[in-house]
Amino acid sequence: MPLQSPPRKVSETENMLRLLLCVDTLESVTPAQLWTFVAEQDLMDYVSMRLCLHQLLAAGELETGEGAMKEQLVVTDRGREALTLFGERLPTEVRQRVELAAPAFRGRISRTRQIRAAYEMARPEDYRLNLSVWDGDLPTVTLRMATDSRTLASNALRSFEAHAAEVTTYLYRLAEAALQNAAPAQPSEADAFIPPDAIREHSAAEVTARVMLVGRKARFSAELLLPSRRAAEALIRAMEPRPESEAAAAKLTEILGKPLRARKR
Repeated sequence: MPLQSPPRKVSETENMLRLLLCVDTLESVTPAQLWTFVAEQDLMDYVSMRLCLHQLLAAGELETGEGAMKEQLVVTDRGREALTLFGERLPTEVRQRVELAAPAFRGRISRTRQIRAAYEMARPEDYRLNLSVWDGDLPTVTLRMATDSRTLASNALRSFEAHAAEVTTYLYRLAEAALQNAAPAQPSEADAFIPPDAIREHSAAEVTARVMLVGRKARFSAELLLPSRRAAEALIRAMEPRPESEAAAAKLTEILGKPLRARKR
């Protein structure tokens, strides 16, 4: 009877790299969704996953969002640096398994959310879209997009479901950075740059902020559900300067302008 080699022992370091790769490839995911993906791909057991996840969060290589994104795990710059430096240590078979399974799993996650995309207007050189993500009774993200490019509008409409997680993650990172960098407002400055209709308070922990982002190829009225009025005000002030507004519009245009086939490569 031929002898079979024992299963290869996977180190804790490799398990943490596996988790980083999973979260980075899936873009944003809850711990429960991450465990489902890890179990389906037979990457590690539940106890190992929880221990490694705790260590990655403690080390600042993964983080959770704020407000409506508070359950979502995302890879930090420090985590991406670890993947860049040490990711090649992962077996090729593991990397391929994760990368091949991720698109279908992202689709399953998207279907549990309400992702909506529709034209508000479509006529030559005037295309307006309403793109939104709902995780409950209130929209997490609403983008009203205007462009004179038929190709850009068509790509955004058809691919928004595939790009919704990336758009949401990008906008919440902007909001988090704005809050971290916000200086305490003086009483005389409290309402500076804040249009009367730019903030809607739904409850003490649910506030929608609206910012206008004007770029070369598209304009966006972007609404984001945030955990406090202070976070909403910080985002609005951060996006008031023209360079920041243009940069955010350009990034959203880049994400939404990618054809679906670019995601599948």
